[in-house]
Amino acid sequence: MISTDATQYGPLTIDAAELRPIFDPQLRTFSVQLWKNGEPTAIHGLTTPYRYADEAVEEIVPFLAEHSIRPLTTPEMYRLYGALLRAKNPDGPDFQLFLMQIKEAHSN
Repeated sequence: MISTDATQYGPLTIDAAELRPIFDPQLRTFSVQLWKNGEPTAIHGLTTPYRYADEAVEEIVPFLAEHSIRPLTTPEMYRLYGALLRAKNPDGPDFQLFLMQIKEAHSN
């Protein structure tokens, strides 16, 4: 189940690695930092700037495979997408609309 709790949208732990969502306000791009053993290992979006959060999520599977990490499940993809929107602005309209859509989906 996908959570409607805003605090659930942050770093995502998967296969003993952590995916940290990043939004660069200067470049207005999204990226995902990969951390292993408490240290940064790689950045998804370093060479390909992602202007939209969904682009970063849709194209992350090859990046994860390159670093021997399994593909994300559908709920994990939603969590990462929400985390990227929250990284941009937790009080902003993008993240708030995302939370509203989840609440609406769960009420039906």
